[in-house]
Amino acid sequence: MNLVVGSGPSGVAAASALLDAGKSVTIIDIGRELDKNRRRAEERSDDPARKLIFGSSYPYLTDLEAGLIQKGTKCLASGGKGGLSAVWGASVLPFPEEELADWPFPAADLRDHYKKAALLLGVAGAADGLAEKFPFYIPPQPPLNPSRQASAVLSHFNDNTALLKTHGFTFGRARHAVKSAACEYDGTCLSGCERSAIWNAGDAVEALSSRPGFRYEGGVRALSIEERPYGVRLHVAREGRSRTAFDGKEIFLACGPLATARLICGSFDPPAEGLPLLSQPYFVLPLILDRDVPGAPEERLHTLAQIFLELNDNDVSRRLVHLQIYGHNEVIADRLEGAAFWAGPLSGAVQRYFEPRLLAIQGYLHSDEGVPVKISAEGRGEDCKLTVKAGSRSATNAAIRRVAAKLERHSLELGFTPLSFMMKAGLPGEGNHAGGSFPMKRTPGPWQTDSQGRLHGHEKIHLVDSSVLPSLPASTFTYAVMANASRIASESARS
Repeated sequence: MNLVVGSGPSGVAAASALLDAGKSVTIIDIGRELDKNRRRAEERSDDPARKLIFGSSYPYLTDLEAGLIQKGTKCLASGGKGGLSAVWGASVLPFPEEELADWPFPAADLRDHYKKAALLLGVAGAADGLAEKFPFYIPPQPPLNPSRQASAVLSHFNDNTALLKTHGFTFGRARHAVKSAACEYDGTCLSGCERSAIWNAGDAVEALSSRPGFRYEGGVRALSIEERPYGVRLHVAREGRSRTAFDGKEIFLACGPLATARLICGSFDPPAEGLPLLSQPYFVLPLILDRDVPGAPEERLHTLAQIFLELNDNDVSRRLVHLQIYGHNEVIADRLEGAAFWAGPLSGAVQRYFEPRLLAIQGYLHSDEGVPVKISAEGRGEDCKLTVKAGSRSATNAAIRRVAAKLERHSLELGFTPLSFMMKAGLPGEGNHAGGSFPMKRTPGPWQTDSQGRLHGHEKIHLVDSSVLPSLPASTFTYAVMANASRIASESARS
């Protein structure tokens, strides 16, 4: 039996690949679920990064539960079945292959596993200008219908394609892990889809339950790992019960970067110098269209990303910049430092004038532009505590300002003007794109992993979540993490 710790996207991808290889799999998971009687219950979140789902914060662990002390970071840990996929934005793109030169295997090795991940996710999208750099690995489902605002922007982009390309911009319709035929365009995508149209790894766990050799153990918290001559032992605590253990041939850690770091550090003597944590710099930037879009505020629409805009300009960043354009919605508004501006000075007739023209970008940069973050650990087992401390933000903030300035310079070609005075740069970890604490290396050293995610000095302990990524390209995150988890599990099953 193989053990997988965590039921989020990477855990589901690894478990599926192991089952495909004829291996038996048990997923060990905290596995909290939404109380169906509390759908739309009014919890309050004082932290906009902790997006509620059906009014509930059930997917999240508090920092106390997760054993975290955060200093200048805003990282999230999950105890929910399906992990943070219960509250994600469902955007999917592969990592561009040219961005993976520092990874310890050919980027082409991920292609078959993008196919496997796409079969799990169900990718909806359109063949357009993104396809050359970001291919579809299986035929996509039909894309979600664009909003009136998005259609106006895309029309403008199409009229200026050649000019935008000369300035380093590539664009296309957003791609999503959704069942597009099930969408009713009721605007609840970011607060809870009643139709379950958005992919959730928790639902994928239920689908795996019908496969021979699969078992799911919820209500279980992993405490420490012990490697033995013929396998591994995972020490756990069942909720409300005494300690126990699971034995397996190999173990695959898919807990998320901080929970995985805590489990590893709580099991073995952590390095005195600490561990790194990479993150994609993240920001939110409101936009004003240069034209009216009649009827936009009243339109029935989805509130996921509408457009992907990619920027390749060495004067801005040596790496690709990924920009997701949204119609204005309550979640984006909560994340804007100046959101109250719209409810104050811009009221009445003035607000009604601007509302049909308001959009927002959620932007991501490569981890090379990120704030340096260090993880230090103390204690063993369930007493292990992590301190996550951010360094200087100056270089990261400068990179984000370069992106905004680039958009401002080309507002005529883009058809919108960024409201840079309202831009909000997230703290490290905000946006939920973090990892790289145990990076894969061709010749790994202590506290690093090999191309099969094996922790240095341990043959049976594989890390399959974002903890092993040597770098974090700026494009969407979950799809690539799932493909890499599938690759690791498949290769380990053959070795």
